[in-house]
Amino acid sequence: MIDSYHLDHDFKPDLVIDGGGNIGLFSLRAAATYPSAKIVICEPLPRNIEQIQRHLEMNGVKAEILPNCVGGTRRTIPFYCRGANVSSFDGTEPYERVMEIPVVLLSDAIGSSAAQRILIKLDIEGMEIEALTAFVPTEKRAVYVVGELHNLPVNGPLMKQIFHDHGWTFELVDVDKVTSGFRACSPSAVPLLSWTAHAKSNADISLEKASVSG
Repeated sequence: MIDSYHLDHDFKPDLVIDGGGNIGLFSLRAAATYPSAKIVICEPLPRNIEQIQRHLEMNGVKAEILPNCVGGTRRTIPFYCRGANVSSFDGTEPYERVMEIPVVLLSDAIGSSAAQRILIKLDIEGMEIEALTAFVPTEKRAVYVVGELHNLPVNGPLMKQIFHDHGWTFELVDVDKVTSGFRACSPSAVPLLSWTAHAKSNADISLEKASVSG
């Protein structure tokens, strides 16, 4: 499977949170890479959950599935369903139907786990900023976050501020005009990751490129 989330294989998590599980491919990869880690998948769409369950069963993988999305406050919000891979929380574009989706915090997905090394993947259709704003300030464990950032010109500087204000290391990857990959880690995770030495300069350069291309 292509490393679309730029994982650092020096980091060995006890717990994996797959935020925006889609059909479960990231979780399958995580299970193969970290066989001793517990996996929690957050995915609100019933058709995707069915696919996840099928893929888990076919591959003999155990994971907990939470039928919700990850955000910054516990609430219910409308989700606008369209064709494959274009559904979102944005109601300004044409859509086929609307679902009411329960929102939980990252801390809810982690729950009472005693894990000290946590890998979080976020591909949550624009909810990244609010989810991280609620999570990052109080988290002290070794946490490595990878994901996709939407609306890069607006959210790139906001994400950088969230991480840097709390001493986290942050890097943008695969930057284009409106989206980017990202990865970040808590201070406790820095010694466990090999990419952190050059991350600060790369994040600044990537934001400058996004600003110019926009």
